[in-house]
Amino acid sequence: MSKLSRQIRNLVFVLVVVILSFACTIELLQIQIVDGEYYKDQTANTYTANQTVQAARGQIFTKDGKVVNTNRLVYKIVVQKAFFKSGTENDVIAKTLKILQNNDQKWIDTLPVSKTTPYKFTGDDDEIDTLRSKLELGVYATAENCMNALYEKFEISDSYGQEMRRYIAGVRYEMLIRDFSYQNRYTLAEDVSVQTVIELKEQSFMLGGIDIIEEAIRQYDGKDFIPQVVGRIGAISADEYAELSDKGYSLNDTTGKWGIESAMESTLRGQNGIRSITRDSSGMVVSDEITKAATAGNSVRLTIESDFQNDVQAILENHIKWLHYNNDPTRGNKVDAGGVVVLDAKTGAVLAMANYPNYDINNYIDLINNPKDPNPTYNRCIYGLYRPGSAFKTITATAALVSGIANENTEVYCGGIYTYYDDYQPGCIMGFVGDVTVRTALRYSCNIYFYDMARQMGIDYLAKVAGWFGVGQDLNLEIGGATGNMSTPEYIESLGGTWTPGSTIQAGIGQLETTVTPLNLAVIALTLANDGTRYQPYLVDSVTSYDGTKTIKKTEPTVAYKIDADKHIFQVVREGMIMVADDVQWPMGSGITQLADLPYGVAIKTGTPQVTADTFNSTILGYYPAEDPQICFGIVLEKGEFSRLMVRNIIESYFYNNYKPVTNEKGDIILPWGGQSTNTPGRPARGEADKNNSDTSDSTTN
Repeated sequence: MSKLSRQIRNLVFVLVVVILSFACTIELLQIQIVDGEYYKDQTANTYTANQTVQAARGQIFTKDGKVVNTNRLVYKIVVQKAFFKSGTENDVIAKTLKILQNNDQKWIDTLPVSKTTPYKFTGDDDEIDTLRSKLELGVYATAENCMNALYEKFEISDSYGQEMRRYIAGVRYEMLIRDFSYQNRYTLAEDVSVQTVIELKEQSFMLGGIDIIEEAIRQYDGKDFIPQVVGRIGAISADEYAELSDKGYSLNDTTGKWGIESAMESTLRGQNGIRSITRDSSGMVVSDEITKAATAGNSVRLTIESDFQNDVQAILENHIKWLHYNNDPTRGNKVDAGGVVVLDAKTGAVLAMANYPNYDINNYIDLINNPKDPNPTYNRCIYGLYRPGSAFKTITATAALVSGIANENTEVYCGGIYTYYDDYQPGCIMGFVGDVTVRTALRYSCNIYFYDMARQMGIDYLAKVAGWFGVGQDLNLEIGGATGNMSTPEYIESLGGTWTPGSTIQAGIGQLETTVTPLNLAVIALTLANDGTRYQPYLVDSVTSYDGTKTIKKTEPTVAYKIDADKHIFQVVREGMIMVADDVQWPMGSGITQLADLPYGVAIKTGTPQVTADTFNSTILGYYPAEDPQICFGIVLEKGEFSRLMVRNIIESYFYNNYKPVTNEKGDIILPWGGQSTNTPGRPARGEADKNNSDTSDSTTN
């Protein structure tokens, strides 16, 4: 190449550089001077969306520190609107769902329409009404109408195929009802596998808006341990959101649905944190940070101890199995449900609450979708309403003595039939008893005595005294419960019935329409045990720090009502109840007592309330030791029998850790009790509690 050519080439290069430099200078002037204000506005016009960072929910412990409900860190797939490019939503959802499908993972889809054609509604009326309302359709819109509206609203093409098209519609609908926005992320799936997370991350360049986070979900470690009591959490409903939105709840939140999870919601729920995502005016995310850390909720310690609760549950279940094994059609072989409540006699704290049938709370959704009869999710201990039968006679006895119409020596003649009325003469279940006082009337459960006491005092006074014991009252247990009912003229008439003189005497023996729960029975026993002082039952021993190491608030016993009466009245009733216990034998008529040889007296009153012409329940209330009560109990067996034979097992377990049923080689429960010995070293003889108070305190240590 000649020297001239090289010079020309260099000159051209220099000219190009000069021209480019000049152009860059002009552009910089344009940006900095001419368009400076525009770019300044662009920088200033940012938008920050604050999202909730979920706080860990407080845990639920037993009295002895066993974890029942807790939390577990899992992977969640969430959709972030800030990163969700408009026009790509359906494609991104389809790709994400395909990965979930390939890994056999589930995602959240509450759209109340079948997954396959022809489309049919699958939800309840409220869910279907919500769907129609959200799509602005009339009340007669069919499932097919709703699906077509969803496809049109969200532009879901039929190119996805019927199955995926329906799945996408379900996700888009879920986003709609959960108020998906820059502020509210949408949780698509939770507790997904590591393999799913890996695949989603590998394809993240095609999945704009899909985010994977680690967050806690509720874990029910208790499984079949008092599931009816502790409860569970679930997605917030529209009604709940309307009530709780001003307390910081969002449509993506969860809340306690029943039991302790619901009753202690404000305690268990922590303080959520804040995640701030800032975008410029073009939609570009310029910052993403946690601006407020979440604070875990406080935990709840229950009054229930795990070992005793497990024993009481086994006592109930084994007794029912024994009745089935015994297979006596006249003695409870059709029993299919029941409940047991044990209370601390000194405070009202719930020591055990057993329901039959029982279930694993992790299977709750399956049970709701495939209900069983009897329903294992039903808390019979606080919602089951049953006639108390003769167990109510303890109230009638107390009312008679308090009113003054009878004293401890007043006798009523029992000839087997009550003859006061000419046109109504009910009998006594014991037949001829002769002259009875209040003690022997309780011992023999003599209807005639209690008929006469109820007639003399009248229904108004009897109902008032029953209220003192909590019958027909709200017992104010943290997790709620049925109030029950006392038979009165007003109540019977509200049911369409007619009150007669015979109604009063039937109310006196716990029949007619008087209904109580097993908890009611235990509270009646507690009131008798404390000489007329009724404590409010409670399940929460204390509120603690999240890890349970620090007590924040301790529940103190609360007196719900105090009967103004001489303590001797309750001693008289106690003596009659001890007589009942001392007569408990098995086999019946054998002379082999079940309760009379315990170190201390037992005070009980049984009942066999009639349900139908040929169906009876078995009820019992009582306390132990009779001389210095430590525990009170109430039991109901639906279509069952011999609830009194469960009492010793409860005492053996609580005081002596000595419960073991007898089984045959097949594992059948042939006797629901066993391993009992009144000669156990260290046990005081009956009556020593009065001589040595330290013996009583020692014997009540579990």
